[in-house]
Amino acid sequence: MENIHNQYFEELKLYNRITLFFLLSIFLYIIAGIYNDVFMRLVSITSYLTWHMIFEFASVLVSFSIFTVTYFVYKESRKLSMIILGCAFLLMGTLDAFHTFSFKGMSDFFIANTTANRATTLWILSRTLGSLGFLLAVLISDDKRGKVNSGILAFGTLSISISLFVITTYFPSVFPPMLIEESGLTMTKLVMEYVIILIMVATFIIVLSQYRRKNSARDHQYMLALVFLIFSEFAFTNYGSVYDAFNYIGHIYKVIAYIILYKAIYVDNVSEPYREMKKARNELKKYSDNLNKLVKQRTRDLEEANSILLKDIEYAREMQLRLMPAQLPRDESVSIQAEYLPAERLSGDFYNLVRLDEDNVAIYIGDVSGHGVSAAMLTIFANQNISPLNSDDEYNPITPPSDVLDEVYKSFNETNFKDETYILMLYGVYNRNTRIFKYSSAGINVPPYVIRRSGEIEPLDSRGFSICKLGDFISPTYEEREVQLEKGDKLLLYSDGLVEARNPDNEIYGQGEMERYLKENYFLKANELKYALKKNLYNHIGQIDLLMDDVTYVILEIK
Repeated sequence: MENIHNQYFEELKLYNRITLFFLLSIFLYIIAGIYNDVFMRLVSITSYLTWHMIFEFASVLVSFSIFTVTYFVYKESRKLSMIILGCAFLLMGTLDAFHTFSFKGMSDFFIANTTANRATTLWILSRTLGSLGFLLAVLISDDKRGKVNSGILAFGTLSISISLFVITTYFPSVFPPMLIEESGLTMTKLVMEYVIILIMVATFIIVLSQYRRKNSARDHQYMLALVFLIFSEFAFTNYGSVYDAFNYIGHIYKVIAYIILYKAIYVDNVSEPYREMKKARNELKKYSDNLNKLVKQRTRDLEEANSILLKDIEYAREMQLRLMPAQLPRDESVSIQAEYLPAERLSGDFYNLVRLDEDNVAIYIGDVSGHGVSAAMLTIFANQNISPLNSDDEYNPITPPSDVLDEVYKSFNETNFKDETYILMLYGVYNRNTRIFKYSSAGINVPPYVIRRSGEIEPLDSRGFSICKLGDFISPTYEEREVQLEKGDKLLLYSDGLVEARNPDNEIYGQGEMERYLKENYFLKANELKYALKKNLYNHIGQIDLLMDDVTYVILEIK
């Protein structure tokens, strides 16, 4: 309710500003009409040319500034709407510069400036193409990302501008006359001005509808600028001479509109991201300050480094650890133990245990490509996109493991991760009543083990298709398997880092060594086996800092 109330007052403020700008524009328009004759007597042609040049070059400067902002921001944001808008202003800025040098009374510019028709034609071309570009830009969603090279767009825009100037200068008959010295504005010119006004009105309506949905400050500024642009075009339908008050006031409207547009685009693309970055930095500093005590206790090297990069990585590590289960599910019928040993500050392994209902617990473990920051991002994606939740189907209340992996595969292929990234994982559901563990594998590259109470070690089938960027070519079917567990049995799920660990002599821990150790210690309880496995691993490699890959394992014991 409060949000609706605030939105109402924001819209009311907007309408008040638009009304104020509208009335101000009408006032200036009326003043220009009343004192047009006085203006033309007071302002000489030389004086007017000076002011005209100042106004036009101000708008040209703003146009090029808008293009520069959108051009360089596009390389990072890839916002198609912004680069289209930037190219529209590049075209208008270039044609406006040609229009200024071609204005009647100015020094010769390629040809003598004896008539106003060339400058007026360039003006109409600039306004028409620019308003169409503005309309196209607001029609494109901000979420739309462009793939085209910005340099090619800029070069194409400049080529069009120069071509239009050449045609207007040396082949003037291609375009119908816009102004006849003895008669004034032609019907073609007036019709084109009204077409431009209609385009701008349509743009205003579209921006208004977007503002009502998003309440964007940029759209607010766009609408205010469009009010002045529309009145600017109206002014250019009424002048009889290129030196009269309507022509003058039209340029004032235009400069004001351009300044408003520059502010809107600059704030949206440059200023606002920096504000968000500053806000995020301040929040990050608060967390970093809290972590600093812990960092100093753990390592003197990190305290001496004291760099923002390391603080950010440490903060990311804490965030990643928070994704791991803080407390394992407790149950009288089953004991669950887990161990997590990252090889770097940021890990590529992940696991979780989620109680689905009174009888079922979901267990998953996985490994992603790479290490460090890139791997951490993949683990965050995995944890956020695995949905082991109850479905609404009363006949099938638990989502099958194969369906869970299928959804993760689809979600992964909708991301912008690089093609070489992938996720290997195993997802399963254990039922305490039936003691059946149903699971599905997405290419986990080490087989889980069932450690029978009799001492038999039974590897499980872990074949499956990895979560990778091949959704356009392959739609894998994830096979669902199950294993019957009995009292005293234990289930071991682990990542490949456990069996691929090496000692200083480069000797691998290996699948064989682990199987041997499990056979010799099959009688250990889950909590005892958890520490025994870690101790046996350290006995092989010597020390934890020799880990070359993350080590994660989960032990489930049937009581």
